[in-house]
Amino acid sequence: MDYGSAALDIDTLARPAQEAADTLLAHATAAVRRTVTRDGKLDSALLEAEQRAVHGLAWLATYAESVRQLVAYAERMKAEGRFGETEALLTQIGLSEFLAQMFSGIPMNQGEIVRPADFGLDEAAIAPLRGAVAELIATGNTPALRARLVELIQHAPAGCIGDPGLD
Repeated sequence: MDYGSAALDIDTLARPAQEAADTLLAHATAAVRRTVTRDGKLDSALLEAEQRAVHGLAWLATYAESVRQLVAYAERMKAEGRFGETEALLTQIGLSEFLAQMFSGIPMNQGEIVRPADFGLDEAAIAPLRGAVAELIATGNTPALRARLVELIQHAPAGCIGDPGLD
């Protein structure tokens, strides 16, 4: 099987996906802020009433930062000529999974999933962002890619899996 065509395209897939993730977070933050403030200040009673959305927003922010860091890692490693197949697959699979959860549902625990609607975002608000993430979600975490990563891991020297990008 040819895995070369599955290589992560940072400029056309990863960077736009990061921008979409950042925009989703900005929309969610604004929506939650509107529900937990009164007269421009945080209101403890509203925070308590909307704790699920606030907790979910923390998860969304964590995922958005993870996407930012993965894209920055990929760009840095590519610029240094250190972005090989293992690094590309680790990044691509990770980005695909983070984005899929951000745009459909982030598990906060085994029985609680936060979705964009829980932040007060309807499909009209997030639909324009889906185009930037759709291909990466659909093609970035396939069984074939995961199998190839496992194959690379099985044949890797002991220690780190892939280049961690450290000096």
